[in-house]
Amino acid sequence: MNSSSIKSNAQAQVPALPLLAHGRKKKWSYSSLIFSLFYFVPPLFMRDAPSNGVMALIVMGFVTFVFLYVLSVNQPVNRLPYYLTGMILLAYTTSLVNPGGTVIFGFVSFIVGYYYRFSIGIILLLAVSASLIFMKVYLYPTGLFFFLAAGANIAVLFGFGVMERKETLFQQKEAKHAAALSTLSAIAERERIGRDLHDVAGHALSSISLKAQVADKLLTKGRTAEAQAEVKALAQLSQQLLSEIRQTVSGIKQLSLREEIAKNMAKLSEQGFDVMSDVVSDAVSDVDEIRFTHLTPLQETQLSLIIKEATTNILRHSKGNQVTLTLQCTNDILNLVIADNGNSRCKTEGNGVQGIRERAELINATVEFQWGSPTVLTLQLPLLAKHNSSEPSA
Repeated sequence: MNSSSIKSNAQAQVPALPLLAHGRKKKWSYSSLIFSLFYFVPPLFMRDAPSNGVMALIVMGFVTFVFLYVLSVNQPVNRLPYYLTGMILLAYTTSLVNPGGTVIFGFVSFIVGYYYRFSIGIILLLAVSASLIFMKVYLYPTGLFFFLAAGANIAVLFGFGVMERKETLFQQKEAKHAAALSTLSAIAERERIGRDLHDVAGHALSSISLKAQVADKLLTKGRTAEAQAEVKALAQLSQQLLSEIRQTVSGIKQLSLREEIAKNMAKLSEQGFDVMSDVVSDAVSDVDEIRFTHLTPLQETQLSLIIKEATTNILRHSKGNQVTLTLQCTNDILNLVIADNGNSRCKTEGNGVQGIRERAELINATVEFQWGSPTVLTLQLPLLAKHNSSEPSA
């Protein structure tokens, strides 16, 4: 399999996948290098110890492999074939002096299993298997154990690559599905707003137009006092219409708290955090869906933005690897706690923390920060504002 054929197949058939060195894949891609230590096992069991020159070549081959592998997992698909070709050639070259060089084929298989179709990976595995049999027969007739171990390593790493590919494609499909649902919801919401505005404004605008015509006729006839009364009535109608339009528009849920939590927790998980979320509401309209019916649109939007800002701060500043989000909503109060196990220090609050405080103040919520390990954001929101209409308008 040459470089041009791999490249053409990649461009034609490979979907846009995240790089192996990004997000949560980065940890596995680099930690899997522990398997490459098998490279040094065969020289330890050789009947004749390698000379200093041969050992230097073996070490140089391993360093070159690590260098090429790190470059490979950071490359886009269109440039990947060149690095894969270099790793394959290095595997054959190092295998001439060290059976452990066959371990490099395993890492090539892992990358191919992730980026390329399953059929292409099988073709590569068959070609590598034939190469291993050839080297076993003609180069290392007594090294059966090492080649069986190399074959198992290749199969296992290829399987990991295939599973990672399937999981990534599934996540992308779910993300597209969620985006499509969000778009449909937005379209339905716009249609609802259009109908409501039509119902609210249609009659009022007709009355305003009629009042204006009557006032004009009265002014023409010199009946100023009556015209002024019509103008005052016209002003009242205008104010009433403006108030009704504001009430209609304020019913828009610009951000869904449930969807925002799911999206930000998924973002943290994608970046390698171990995420735990506990969301409880006493208003459950469906077994699989929690709706916070006690929240006004302004409260739900600001809470969504606070969670989004907290997630951004964790991604930027946290040195930890675990995040816990707890949200409990009852008839009287909402409690939100976001904690990560990073050891954060905050001498002066930045724009992000100040923004969270300002958003909390806007909905009459209290927010506290605990710095150190763990770092904890605690927010409490009284929900009585919805019943006594004391909440600030949107």
